[in-house]
Amino acid sequence: LKSTMQHINLQISHDAKERPDTVKQKNAFPPNFIHSLDSTHMMLTSLHCYSAGLTFVSVHDCFWTHALTVDTMNKICREQFVTLHSQPILQELSNFLLLKYCSTVQTQAKNKKYQEYRRLMLLLAKVPQTGQ
Repeated sequence: LKSTMQHINLQISHDAKERPDTVKQKNAFPPNFIHSLDSTHMMLTSLHCYSAGLTFVSVHDCFWTHALTVDTMNKICREQFVTLHSQPILQELSNFLLLKYCSTVQTQAKNKKYQEYRRLMLLLAKVPQTGQ
């Protein structure tokens, strides 16, 4: 890539036509999903701290405020955690995935594609019970 300010050589070290590694994809989903929930919790906490007039700073999963407002931030942090995790998050994810990937009707019960489709439907519909 050449521009008026610099020249950059870009080299792609993988085959662009190579299929994705499905094992890596499957293994990456759970931690990334949990990370997104942690991030959502942080954002909710920061928004509620802002509404309460608190100074709020975060780095990764560490939250900071002035010493005088730590108790208030702690209360907000806990409330937002409970509020977030009181939502049917996994059920909503299941519903979304079923709608996205299993909304077309497969009719041939003996077809191999139908069997894969049915397995996927059953897997995506299987949501663990919530705890206390």
